[in-house]
Amino acid sequence: MFDKTITLFNHYKSRLGDMWYPTVIHNANLLIDKAAIVAKYGTESKDNAILNIHYHTVDGQVFVDGKPYLPPKEWERQTNDKLADSITFASGTDFDFFMLGEYPVKEPIKGEDFRNGFFEEVKKEYDFVFAITSVANYSVIPHFEITGK
Repeated sequence: MFDKTITLFNHYKSRLGDMWYPTVIHNANLLIDKAAIVAKYGTESKDNAILNIHYHTVDGQVFVDGKPYLPPKEWERQTNDKLADSITFASGTDFDFFMLGEYPVKEPIKGEDFRNGFFEEVKKEYDFVFAITSVANYSVIPHFEITGK
């Protein structure tokens, strides 16, 4: 069940321009069955994917695949040189996104290098690319449940 590899792209907006920070996460569960999503979230759901990612805690700090997880606002308050060392899951206007598989670039990506925006370019090039629409955190069986469209 938790047998997929995904790449998460964290978005950071600064006065120097947009940057995307990729993180490869192994042992994830990705559900892209629309009928199963409607059964769980109802017919009004606009989501096309449910992503489940295990986490563990050490001294109260949440870790995902070796990187510390920070809530979105805390993640954005870091200095630029620290952003690649942690992850977050942000939804809304300045959303993060994920894709099935391992993206070939590991270092931060400049948004200005892509005419239509980095997210749109990745969607054009790869199947199964999803903008994060919501995030839930479960502690009984520690995991994040992330929906995407």
